[in-house]
Amino acid sequence: MKIHHIGYLVKNIGKAEESFRRLGYSCLSERVEDEIRRAEIRFMRCGGYTVELVSPKADSELYGLLKKYKSTAYHICYEVASLGEAVGELEKQGFHLFKEPEPAPAIGENASVAFLMDANIGMIELVEGTVQC
Repeated sequence: MKIHHIGYLVKNIGKAEESFRRLGYSCLSERVEDEIRRAEIRFMRCGGYTVELVSPKADSELYGLLKKYKSTAYHICYEVASLGEAVGELEKQGFHLFKEPEPAPAIGENASVAFLMDANIGMIELVEGTVQC
């Protein structure tokens, strides 16, 4: 699996953008209001590395993570050819699917994602479909 991005929870997306710019990152996308995840999202890249800044709203299921951990990296996203096949294979390896596949408008028009957990490494995201960023 190829790494697509590293997801960062951030309280203030504008301040996070400024900090990543100082590290050499540039914006890949406009800020997107993701109504599914109830968060504002922006992708940035430096060299071959992409980060996803995720600023959850107070009614987002991610907001609890932000309150607990503050601004932090919290998942790695991998590109896969088939969500169903990849999820099945990872479940056989002990990963637990906790978020069923759903659209990912911030990543691409036809992109879908699923989230899994592993007790030893935490959360991962899988993305399938047309990836624009």
